[in-house]
Amino acid sequence: MAMETTLVHAEVIEAQEFPHLSQLHRVQAVPKTIINGVVEVLGAVPEATLLERILSAVGQEDLMEGHTVSRPEEVPVGPTSAVGS
Repeated sequence: MAMETTLVHAEVIEAQEFPHLSQLHRVQAVPKTIINGVVEVLGAVPEATLLERILSAVGQEDLMEGHTVSRPEEVPVGPTSAVGS
């Protein structure tokens, strides 16, 4: 998304090269995506799931209303938590 618009800023950090950041954000496995410091997405998730989580983090869940998201049953969806939970 960050490559498509200047409205999105993304950083990729190598957890082993920056152990202080890994400890700060409690990284135990990768990938770990932190959205606005509010929502964490653990593991690789389908694009539609990531979009849902991004919209949730910015309080815009209603943008997904009326849109169906197809998710194959065999694709695992990583857990999500609020940061600090």
